[in-house]
Amino acid sequence: MDTRPPPPNGAPPSYAFVTRVYRRNLRPIVMSLAFLGAIWTLFSGIGFFRNVSIYNNNNASKLALFSIVLGALSMAVFVIELFGIFAAAREKLPLVRGFAYLSILVTAIVAAIGLIDVVIHFTLKDEIISTCTKQTEGGTIYYGGIFGPIDGGTVNAGEARDWCNRYWNRDSWSDIITFLLLTFVAGFFATVAFAYFRQVLDPTSPANALRGPAQHRTGAFPSHYNPPYGGGGPGYYPYPAPQGPPPDQDDAFVPPYESKPPGYVQGAYKPDPGYGKGDYNWDNDRHEDDGPSSERDVGSRPAGGPFR
Repeated sequence: MDTRPPPPNGAPPSYAFVTRVYRRNLRPIVMSLAFLGAIWTLFSGIGFFRNVSIYNNNNASKLALFSIVLGALSMAVFVIELFGIFAAAREKLPLVRGFAYLSILVTAIVAAIGLIDVVIHFTLKDEIISTCTKQTEGGTIYYGGIFGPIDGGTVNAGEARDWCNRYWNRDSWSDIITFLLLTFVAGFFATVAFAYFRQVLDPTSPANALRGPAQHRTGAFPSHYNPPYGGGGPGYYPYPAPQGPPPDQDDAFVPPYESKPPGYVQGAYKPDPGYGKGDYNWDNDRHEDDGPSSERDVGSRPAGGPFR
């Protein structure tokens, strides 16, 4: 028993604008976006996990804990994006459906990562600047030029704190913009995933061009790529009905009653020359047939004649 849901009908949902803009198969688009999302979340997760040791060495336990949480969330998105690549490659309806719904979870996780990052940036300002100052103090700084570094020196505590304060101020706006931008991009990825899921549901969509067997052809392309008649051509009309009433005859396709089989003459059969060496009198039988029929009993022998 087929448990496949029926193709979508009715008014298209809000994400259907993707198929109106891009009317071809969305499979390569889904695979490309999932690949980019997997690469971004992989490097983001690695960066968060690398910061854990730095925060622990500078006694910033809260920052270390939040880095672990953000790294785990990034890796969860990475796994979902890998699953999306696999689902688009296999083109199986349950896999595509699962990735479409998981893309909503990805949008929520990405929004949560950005929001947590913004909250940490403003609530743990002192710990962030203190860790940055400790990491920068005592380092060597170079002032570059066209032909390479021309001057350098060691960064003291005051310079390190001043530089970290300016870096924190610049990072405030970038964190907010990154949060809004990544949330929008993740939502767009989810929209494309659901549009591809709708394509897979529709048997006439480009996504199913080479998946199902052709019904009228045995070639590499489906039957709807080569319709039997052009949609814009003139229609095929039947012949018009003849004018006037139908002919005076009850049975259709019956020859006229005057037509007799070969050798049949006026109700009797005329044998071929040389036939009839028996005792049957064909002439008497012909004259008997011309007269009125006589009443006979049901047990009597029927009269002769080849057509009785």
